Amino acid sequence: MIKKIICSFFVFVLCFSVYMMTSPSASATNGFHVSGNTLYDVAGKPFVIRGINHGHSWFKSDSAEAIPAIAETGANTIRIVLSDGSQYTKDSIETVRNLLSLAEKNKLIAILEVHDATGKDDIHSLNSAADYWISIKDALIGKEDRVLINVANEWYGTWNGADWASGYKQVIPKLRNAGLNHTLIVDSAGWGQYPASIHNYGKEVFNADTLKNTMFSIHMYEYAGGDAATVKANIDGVLNQDLALIIGEFGQKHTNGDVDEATIMSYSQQKNVGWLAWSWKGNGPEWAYLDLSNDWSGNSLTEWGNTVVHGANGLKATSIINPVFGETNPEGTDSMLYNFEIGTQNWAGGNVAGGPWSTNEWAADGSHSLKADVQLNTHSQHYLYISQNQNFSGKSQLKATVKHAGWGNIGDGISAKLYVKAGSNWVWFDGGSQKINSSGTILTLNFSSIPNVSDIKEIGIQFVGSSNSSGQTAVYVDNVTVQ
Repeated sequence: MIKKIICSFFVFVLCFSVYMMTSPSASATNGFHVSGNTLYDVAGKPFVIRGINHGHSWFKSDSAEAIPAIAETGANTIRIVLSDGSQYTKDSIETVRNLLSLAEKNKLIAILEVHDATGKDDIHSLNSAADYWISIKDALIGKEDRVLINVANEWYGTWNGADWASGYKQVIPKLRNAGLNHTLIVDSAGWGQYPASIHNYGKEVFNADTLKNTMFSIHMYEYAGGDAATVKANIDGVLNQDLALIIGEFGQKHTNGDVDEATIMSYSQQKNVGWLAWSWKGNGPEWAYLDLSNDWSGNSLTEWGNTVVHGANGLKATSIINPVFGETNPEGTDSMLYNFEIGTQNWAGGNVAGGPWSTNEWAADGSHSLKADVQLNTHSQHYLYISQNQNFSGKSQLKATVKHAGWGNIGDGISAKLYVKAGSNWVWFDGGSQKINSSGTILTLNFSSIPNVSDIKEIGIQFVGSSNSSGQTAVYVDNVTVQ
């Protein structure tokens, strides 16, 4: 009997040890780590990258202003362009230390990339990037929980997956042998726009990493991100290999065509895939449309910048700061989801006579709100809403400011409810009915009673007329925030 107990105990210990070695939380104790198609942080929690690219190596004197400004957008990650000196001016180890300190101060996870190998096919260029990482490893080791290494930007310009894989299978072990244990990021072949290289050879590259801590990146411009079907197929093709993915760069258009940025952002949100928009500022005249900001300090966002920051699946709506930096959402701090400064942000209307539109007639903040005309009758119901998958894990409540127009026969008044629909059955939850006025009323919905706040399908406002209301008036929504 004693022998059986002892034997059972050792079997238990063995099984528990195997579990601990293979569970994401155990393998992530020293920093970021990949398991399956998910990136985990130092606490063993999934981390979804939401961020912006910054061309430091070309604008070295502007980074001190740009990095805090990028943090203000709500980004949780910054991808920083560096140079190993083979094509651009080399960034020293002290420069890298200063950049990482600035990123950390502003609660940004840093992805570092070497840009000199862009579009090149020779193994020497890839080795040069690897040698650079090794030369500055003293600035990197110990920061595995807040730094990821994007080995070489868009190395291998040709659309050839086999040779692309061969190069990385040589270089990844070199980095590991030098003691760099960070999560590595590998761009696809074809200037980052040939995802088939990952689909067909990604597993080989991943298996060349002794730590199994490599993820992959697609740069979605006109070829890899030109339309919804292409975007979805390219993302699914990586995830279906059980490999982790980010969209390391994307724009709203590029040299040879349009880019479906809306699908890139919405499908990435649906699939928990990270993304980094290109780029903060400094694109030449030919690509100026890719600038997110007109100035380094971020006081004047471009149309592209407003889409990335304030869009329906933009940074304000989807980015969660990594807890490695401590308390990131103090009580009482709201994150903007929708402010309608750049249009309707994909909101729709139900039982409305006109609209919805973005209007400058009234705003709770800024200069615009969402407006719809409604035809009132006895207890009539009217809706402004957005149907979209959203994850509010870790959030406590939703808020929106609403009002009705100061004209029309509203009778005894108009009431409104802030609601969400959640889960696969789209179950309705609301914050209760409240009579609104013509100057602005704040509606609140607490998440404490919602069991599936991670699976929100729809956010909306229900407006209800009184028993003696009739005729046309207008309703407005602004400042939809989450806390």
